[in-house]
Amino acid sequence: MHPRTAFGITAATRPESARLGTGVEALGYDELWVNDNRRGDGLATLAAVGSGTSKLALGVGVVALSEQTPAVIAERVQGAGPAPERLTLGVGSGSSRSLDLVRGGVAELRRLLPEHRLAVAAVGPRMARLAGEIADAVVVNWALPDRLAELRELIAEGAAQGGRPAPRLVAYVRTAVGPGAESRLRDEMDRYARVGQHYARAFTEQRGRLIGVAIDSGDEATVDAALEPYRSVVDTVVVRGLPAADTVDAWLEIARAARGA
Repeated sequence: MHPRTAFGITAATRPESARLGTGVEALGYDELWVNDNRRGDGLATLAAVGSGTSKLALGVGVVALSEQTPAVIAERVQGAGPAPERLTLGVGSGSSRSLDLVRGGVAELRRLLPEHRLAVAAVGPRMARLAGEIADAVVVNWALPDRLAELRELIAEGAAQGGRPAPRLVAYVRTAVGPGAESRLRDEMDRYARVGQHYARAFTEQRGRLIGVAIDSGDEATVDAALEPYRSVVDTVVVRGLPAADTVDAWLEIARAARGA
């Protein structure tokens, strides 16, 4: 398996956005992913960060269907301007955790944005099966390699039920390098555990283990070795940076370490 290489930033990232995008592209990454929430507009961030790039694919992971209707999401996509062939639009159930909401939302988005690739976020088994049935990609967050392997099987089951090939599996892997790396990763896990029961349950099911990569030394070979178990079970690893500061140099330090550059 030769997964695509992707880097992930937060929608709240603003400093010298275009330089960050060109830096990620120059390091040889295939894709750039951005989240979307009340603190930051992922589509607007993608437009800014990707403005100076030419080949970098773009992904939003993910817009909550509990917060925005498909019509509003489609309007945002069209207003942001990324070309359909470069964009993967991710959606999720948000606070509702409703399978029907996601099924209906994806169907409506396919009608409104017929040229776009759609991804669905999945945390639990039921959503993983549904995502396998209806999505072009499945976005998984906060999962260790063994859990990713289990979800991959469930996604394949859903795809088989829908009579279609399995969509690609995209995994966000939180990655911190440099002094305080493990502390930043644990703080991020604690923050997500407070966001919703589905994350807290996922952490409990994984026995509270540290999920992601935290390398205080920032050594490229060590970072690469820590990412390899994730790469072995998915199609796209999104190296989701946890920088010590919200600066272009701090983001690119992580991107560089994860690429061995």
